[in-house]
Amino acid sequence: MSEHTLVDIQPTPNVLLALTRTPITPLDALCELIDNAIDSFRAAELEGIKVPFRQVFIDLPGASEVNRNGGLVRVRDTGLGLTEKQIADALRAGYSSKNAFDTLGLFGMGFNIATGKLGRVTKLISARQEDNFALEVVVNLPKLIEQGTFEVPARQIPKPMGLERGTIVEIRDWWPAGDPNNAFIRKLATMPKALVRSQLARRYATLIRGEDGPPARISVNNESDDAFEHCVWDATRFVERSGYGRIPARIEFNEELATSSRCLRDGTLMDGPGPCPRCGGSDVREISERVWGWVGIQRYDDQNDFGIDLIRNGRAIRVSEKNAFFEYTDENTKRPDREYPVDQQYGRIVGEVHLDHVPVDFSKQDFQRTSDEWHNAMAFLRGESLLPSKWPAGQKNESPVSRLFQGYRKVRNFGLSDMYMGRYNPSRQKAERIPREVEKEYLAKFQARETGFYDDAEWWKLVETASDKPIEELPECPECGYQNAASAEQCEGCDYVLRAKACISDDCEAELPISAVQCPECGASQVPTIVEPWSCTFCAKVNEGDDAACARCSHPRGTAHPADPDSLDADSTADEGLSVTGLELNLARGGPSAPLDISVRTVRRSIIPSHGADPIPLVVRKLPRSLTVYVDMTHAGFADLGMRVEDAIAAEVAHFVYESNANLAGTRGHSTASLMAQVLQKAWPERVTEAPDSVRSDIERLFSLIADRIGSLEEAGDFYTELTVDEQRRLLDNMLSSGVELGKINDVLKSGDYLRYADLPVLVRFYDRYPHLWFDGRVWEDAWPTDDLGAAVVEAVRQEIKDKYLRCMQDCASYLRYQSPERLLVVRAKAAFDYLSGKLR
Repeated sequence: MSEHTLVDIQPTPNVLLALTRTPITPLDALCELIDNAIDSFRAAELEGIKVPFRQVFIDLPGASEVNRNGGLVRVRDTGLGLTEKQIADALRAGYSSKNAFDTLGLFGMGFNIATGKLGRVTKLISARQEDNFALEVVVNLPKLIEQGTFEVPARQIPKPMGLERGTIVEIRDWWPAGDPNNAFIRKLATMPKALVRSQLARRYATLIRGEDGPPARISVNNESDDAFEHCVWDATRFVERSGYGRIPARIEFNEELATSSRCLRDGTLMDGPGPCPRCGGSDVREISERVWGWVGIQRYDDQNDFGIDLIRNGRAIRVSEKNAFFEYTDENTKRPDREYPVDQQYGRIVGEVHLDHVPVDFSKQDFQRTSDEWHNAMAFLRGESLLPSKWPAGQKNESPVSRLFQGYRKVRNFGLSDMYMGRYNPSRQKAERIPREVEKEYLAKFQARETGFYDDAEWWKLVETASDKPIEELPECPECGYQNAASAEQCEGCDYVLRAKACISDDCEAELPISAVQCPECGASQVPTIVEPWSCTFCAKVNEGDDAACARCSHPRGTAHPADPDSLDADSTADEGLSVTGLELNLARGGPSAPLDISVRTVRRSIIPSHGADPIPLVVRKLPRSLTVYVDMTHAGFADLGMRVEDAIAAEVAHFVYESNANLAGTRGHSTASLMAQVLQKAWPERVTEAPDSVRSDIERLFSLIADRIGSLEEAGDFYTELTVDEQRRLLDNMLSSGVELGKINDVLKSGDYLRYADLPVLVRFYDRYPHLWFDGRVWEDAWPTDDLGAAVVEAVRQEIKDKYLRCMQDCASYLRYQSPERLLVVRAKAAFDYLSGKLR
């Protein structure tokens, strides 16, 4: 220690303690310290000094250390180091010597908040290359408050070993029990260090990649993560949309929106030369309002894992931002309405957008959304509403986010048309979504940076081949190698028996094709000689002993019933998406049921239980620890009546478990209904109907979109006179509660816009009254039948198409009437919503 001076950092005696009550998260506090380290690199580069290695080393304590009031938080950088004046400015609350545009900034307010919330004592050590000493300052908050002064000593000390240049910040002496900040350091200490590293790798991804200079390395307890990467489709991938043309899966931009003269210190807009009217500063610079980055389509969709990262000078201020891009606030109602995702629950629009010129709040939790810079940036990135129905006549929203929305808002067609991975289901004769387990496997390989999965080559194969029917397997003859049809019993190349049975004669060892009725070796008939009458396995008719087939139904004698599992095996294929392994249910008296394997096979023909009977949806083969369910997906129960395959299978599984636990009979809660609910929840959580609240919000959102599209029709204004007094009264209440001014009510009624505020039953009646207005792309994609079909035919066709949509709308309206709808209403409403949303233009 060679010299001793006093650094005055006093604002008011208790201001630093007050700052420690600022609500931020422990990770945000850590980022404040990292930001100042990053700023040291930028400061060097602005002075023309190259920093060869941009590194930040972080040491965090463990929970046990914190509990003993031990350990410390240490953040060290490899920057240029600070002068005594720079240290004084850095520690003075509210002071920032940095300009408002080139740095992450706020090394004053943000620094004091972060260090003060973490602990009571902060030590700052900084060394410069050209000095033979380091500077050390210790801020002991309780001691300073007790003394009533904010003068702290800045001491010259020998450079610590290994610190030739750079800055170290250490925080220790944790706040005691009872203090509001007592839990703050504990939260940080108990966070898994791998989680901390991954969060920092997301927030500083562009810096770690080196997109604006040399790559940065941020390590936590001597380990670091690679920069976070979005799993997006390559920019060469695209979809085609009518009216929009080719829309790539990744849109890059680098746009200068405007330039302005601003104070370099606080960003104040300057009209001309002279001191800044806010801070008195004289440094003025021409600032470019440049928005750059990209938005694109994630290779998978998710209910939460989507959105756009908003970045300022290399740090993500907002991660996965959704509201700014996917909500639209109507000028009249002032109510934000979600616009994406609207056709399903899952989103896949992501991106990284740099807004270096847009100011942030003092704690860097968000951008200043009331600033002109923010509004200009949002106008460029997303424009106004994403919904074409809200665009002014003759105009399009061509913003980057809007283009992605128009191209990728729906996922109805798995494959190239909607750019979504799928696989062909032969039983349903169409492509369906790949299992989410496969998607998770691909994502893990992407994160491991495996070739073909880190890039999108392997993912793209599942898009290109989604609609391709699988190549039929051609059994190869083991004798001659000839490839035969799947149904062949004998090789067509050499007559080798592929599907064989033994001759029924005891004296003959020949193997015959399974359909052979006579042995070519010994000449014995392969039809058993039965002299006694026999009963048909299919229709139960008793036939004469020498009849080879049933006299009533022609079913061959001795063959299995067509609805028997052995017979269904040959005419079915496995459905892995519905099959479940090791299913356990919670029984009424506690404890799980025995693990149960459920194998589902889709049958390629109708399942007829007996002669003359109607087809049945499924058959079950039951074993002690497994069920094999044979399902006819084309059965009317699934195709026309709205019954779900999952429900039918779950009912059979529940009944099996119920009977297998007969000792629980009479116990409260032991019922097939409660067991069935568990099966649906545990076996197919992503395939079953959404919760009622989710269905309700889906329906309300759907009809909000519909109301937007029909409100401008002339007939809407006329239809108001057809409403009942009660309906008109409710409509008025809805408009007033939504913010429509009383003086504008008449204008809204005349224009037809009142339908935006109408209850669903009113919209249903409007459709019933004017169905033809809803088709040909106005609301529904389907065309309204034209007169050229002929007068007699067209009316019948129009009535049929009208009634089909009307029933779906009525099902939705009926569902909304109840707070706790019965399951049948939920199923019908969900099916109706799926149908209508699929038909929406």
